Amino acid sequence: MTTATKPAVRTIPQRADIEDKYKWALTDIYKTENDWEADFKKALGLIEKAAGFAGTLADSAQTLFDCLEMRSKLSMICDSLNQYARRSQDLDNRVSKYQVLTERAAMLTSKAAAAFSFVEPEILTIDDDQLRAMAAQFPKTDIYDLYIKDLIRSRPHIRSAEVEEVLANSVMMARGPETIFTMLNDADLKYPTISDEVGNEVQLTKQRYIKFMESSDQRVRRDANDGFMSVYKEHLNSLGAMLASAVNGDVFYARIRKYESSLHHALDGFNIPVSVYHALIETTEAGLAGLHKWMALRKKILKLDALYPYDVVCPLFPEENYEVPYEEAVQETLRATVPLGEEYQKGLRHAFDNRWVDVYETEGKGSGAYSSGIYTSHPIVLMNYSDTVDNMFTLAHEMGHALHSHLSCRNQPYQKAQYSIFVAEVASTLNEGLLLQHLLKKVTDTKKKLFLLNRHIDNTFGTFFNQVFFAHFELKIHEMVERGEALSPDGMNAMWEELTKKYYGDALTLDAYAKYKWSRIPHYYVTYYVYQYATAYAASQAILDKFIAGEEGIVEKYLGLLRSGGSEYPIDQLKRCGVDMTTADPVKATLKLFADQVDEVEKLAGV
Repeated sequence: MTTATKPAVRTIPQRADIEDKYKWALTDIYKTENDWEADFKKALGLIEKAAGFAGTLADSAQTLFDCLEMRSKLSMICDSLNQYARRSQDLDNRVSKYQVLTERAAMLTSKAAAAFSFVEPEILTIDDDQLRAMAAQFPKTDIYDLYIKDLIRSRPHIRSAEVEEVLANSVMMARGPETIFTMLNDADLKYPTISDEVGNEVQLTKQRYIKFMESSDQRVRRDANDGFMSVYKEHLNSLGAMLASAVNGDVFYARIRKYESSLHHALDGFNIPVSVYHALIETTEAGLAGLHKWMALRKKILKLDALYPYDVVCPLFPEENYEVPYEEAVQETLRATVPLGEEYQKGLRHAFDNRWVDVYETEGKGSGAYSSGIYTSHPIVLMNYSDTVDNMFTLAHEMGHALHSHLSCRNQPYQKAQYSIFVAEVASTLNEGLLLQHLLKKVTDTKKKLFLLNRHIDNTFGTFFNQVFFAHFELKIHEMVERGEALSPDGMNAMWEELTKKYYGDALTLDAYAKYKWSRIPHYYVTYYVYQYATAYAASQAILDKFIAGEEGIVEKYLGLLRSGGSEYPIDQLKRCGVDMTTADPVKATLKLFADQVDEVEKLAGV
């Protein structure tokens, strides 16, 4: 008698199983940990010298310049130390050695900020005219010009030297909610196994969950959703306390800085009017008809009695879906970005050939995908690549960030190389738009066109509509705390459920886990971050239209935007490309394009 063999569980690869060519070359930051320690020691020496500048900044332009230069040098070293430590930790969050390095680097950064916390209060004892005159006498006048301008603008929000020192020393404490969430989300949470489409038992991970959401089998989608979200439901009280703590911290810092609200505080850093945030939400919510139609059309094409949240991202035309190995995704990204010119192409090829990308998912590795710029080395990109069309678009997206950082760091001094997220997401989503256009040109049949249109609509859904939804939720929970009300999991569940119904419309039926999804979003631990995906997406669509129309000079204008780093305010940078985000026009155009594409899918699908 034979015994049936149970299908093997597909486990998560270990890092040792991955070829080196698919791994980051972190030795490009520091060749050895001894080099890291040497820089750590050098930073401590600079921190000790900081006090020598206290009380002298008004003495001369040279003294002020020297102080700012020393602080910049210290900041650059701290950035490199943090990057090496955090990127090493991201490769395996279970390794305590890198957790220790990360904490040491963070504590050093906090100590460095505290050591130089006297700078802004002391500079602001100098009147504006004298300060401008001193800046004009700097040995290099094009390094700190925007800093001085911004400092004068932010004068009402700079506190006394004593208060600034306390705020600088509070950074480690303020990191608590994000650090705890990251440890729980990436290292401690364990997800159950489910049966895939052919009956294999597969352990869920974040990447596998995303892939299962694209399955054409509703049972698989439901099981993956229920198994994945049940883990967050089990930890809901802890997750609610983490997010509430983060929001309370945001409100605390805004009040200490004497801002009207945490929204004003978050947007003021890059001089973005709060009207841009409110207009994004209001304009979008006044134009949800296209999204509601898309939900109804999705339900009809899938032939479902009820459309659930786990049904909103699976391809409607799965027979046209296909796997994309990583090497093919690299080549498609290169081909798609040809319109950006040879300088851009050369940078991309260099990135792929020199291990800027950590490609595959391994146990303990940080989830999702990101790009991180490093001024002293080169950008690096984390992927958890799983051979999907979506992952190909994600690669193009992250390489947009990487080339933005590359061009910025090559063309700007350290002090002006850091650009805002408001502009950053333009570079990434434009690459996605170019990839879509490239793929559409290869289409020879209606079904393939439907598949790509479906993919683009879903991308707009995820990158634009969902981010506006998330931004509205973030605004609501901050406003609650600012009114003196307490946040609770039940209250956040209710808000999330209300917004879900508003955005998705009557065609969607909520499942038991829909209201908990706020609990798994890491971006909420970076204050007022998510709205910039939506504004940038709208801006990138406007710039993409200029490329498609062959507008004269658009390549150089766009590369100029990427090279400009943080040398201007982001609203002004986008105006250089002919996009004005202080108006509702880019958002309205995005809503119209989405609605038109939904109509086109309806027509081509014949439903």
